[in-house]
Amino acid sequence: MDISIYDNYSGASRDFDFFEIDGEYKMCDSFLTILCMRGRAIFKVRLHEFEISRGSYMLIRANDPFMIVESSEDFHIDVVRVGESAFAMSYDDVLKKRLELISIQRPTTKISARKTMMFHIIHSYLGSLLTLPKDWYRDQLIKEYLRIFYLEACHIWEENSINPNMTVKRERKITCDFFRLADKNFREDRKVDSYAEKIGISAKHLAATIKGTTGKYPSDWLDDYVLLEAKKQLRESDNSIQNISFDLNFATPSHFGRFFKSKTGMTP
Repeated sequence: MDISIYDNYSGASRDFDFFEIDGEYKMCDSFLTILCMRGRAIFKVRLHEFEISRGSYMLIRANDPFMIVESSEDFHIDVVRVGESAFAMSYDDVLKKRLELISIQRPTTKISARKTMMFHIIHSYLGSLLTLPKDWYRDQLIKEYLRIFYLEACHIWEENSINPNMTVKRERKITCDFFRLADKNFREDRKVDSYAEKIGISAKHLAATIKGTTGKYPSDWLDDYVLLEAKKQLRESDNSIQNISFDLNFATPSHFGRFFKSKTGMTP
């Protein structure tokens, strides 16, 4: 079963390490759940920064690039890693879709001290179960406790999302819709008009909303998506600059080179 339970404070072994602060994005091919038990840290997931502290519950989708920007000396987290095979096997489609939605719209939320301790206990119990000899009962217990773990997360998120201010809710939905579309389409489509049309609003309305909720215009975010992907491919793949430029939908490698230098001050 492709599941790991670990932390960054007990000295327990783990099969994936993202706790080092080195200014580099990390990627995990599994769904990650992070519960902050002590201290604080700033995570950057793709292009967005999130501060977490005791009682913060965070979800990171498989293959989303992320890093820890900074953390306090007493920063302690419990981590649950669930691989795609276990994720697909263990949960119904509704729960999976809700978890994916949470990780896109608002990947971190605060929970009560009582809930924090409950999640910590489930985390510890799952770790104990994984040390037992593999059999049908053990695997079923792991699946059921993980299901409780994630159902609670969805319930807490939905409770915390209730907001009587309809304008705020509308702006949040537009922002979430934009980033959901940008995640999928930034390679092929970097026209703000196109995203506005898909969302069903004017380009001016989209620009004003995204600027108001994030401090940056949609065009800036789309450029950031492209730059992040370009850096990732240049660092981690064997693709040529020509292939990378075409993958990112630049007319020529020269166009890509000029874009990259304008953003970084360096050539690819």
